[in-house]
Amino acid sequence: MTNNTRQIIAGLKKEWCFFWKKFHFLAFVLIFIACALFFPVLSGMVQAMNDSFGLILEDVPDLEEGAMSAVENFDKIAEMYTLELTYNGTLGMLQMAVILLTVLLIGTAGAEQKKRSIIMPQTAGLTPAGYVLPKFMLYPPMVFAASVIAVLLSNVACQAVYNESYSMQTTLLAGTIVGVFAAFSVCFYLFMGISLVQPGLSILYVAGANLVFGGLITSIFRIDRFTPWNLLDMATLLVTEQRMGINAIIATMVITLVLCVVFMLATLFAMIAKQVDNTADEVY
Repeated sequence: MTNNTRQIIAGLKKEWCFFWKKFHFLAFVLIFIACALFFPVLSGMVQAMNDSFGLILEDVPDLEEGAMSAVENFDKIAEMYTLELTYNGTLGMLQMAVILLTVLLIGTAGAEQKKRSIIMPQTAGLTPAGYVLPKFMLYPPMVFAASVIAVLLSNVACQAVYNESYSMQTTLLAGTIVGVFAAFSVCFYLFMGISLVQPGLSILYVAGANLVFGGLITSIFRIDRFTPWNLLDMATLLVTEQRMGINAIIATMVITLVLCVVFMLATLFAMIAKQVDNTADEVY
């Protein structure tokens, strides 16, 4: 086993301990569960209130005009909560969950360098690969899996609320699309945080890039595929039953995964460039 391999294994253990011991993993799980269930639970509450309101009104034969108008408005609000709206809301909430995850990763995405707890001279045992690669090997796959599970959980909750849900094929594909975008966002954040040693500001960079580029690409330039910021729109089109070619979806996900690898390599090169040469020809 090479030195780099041993360091990567040790780095994975270190990253997992960091994420587990500080209760970040528990917060991570709760965030994704909350975001997955927020819209289905909200919709279920509105539906239940509307049904209860209807039962109460059965005992009231005559209502004044103002009261009747209030009843009609409440019915309209209840009708707004459909399976499609609930599912699309969940996809948006999962994007927020990824941003909240980046807050949990501040300690490992550059803060170690800022506190000078990570210094990599050439004479030390720690290599850039042993520092960078474990982060990219752990967090992006973890957020990908969490996103897929969250979409499946939301679909189960929708079945309980509406007595209908999307097919397993559609749900898994939508979850995979969202998961790939979430992994891309985490890779982008790790690259910005570690390379610039600005983990806090990098959260704003990632959120701003998703907002600005997503809006520019889809709304202004009318590009509907082949960029990471098209993925959420593709997931939305899936659940609204609009036509979206599977080849375009696969190609967009492949391009996004390639960009994730590019971010990882760019981060590694940035750390190599920061490496301090502590060697000396002679020691007296």
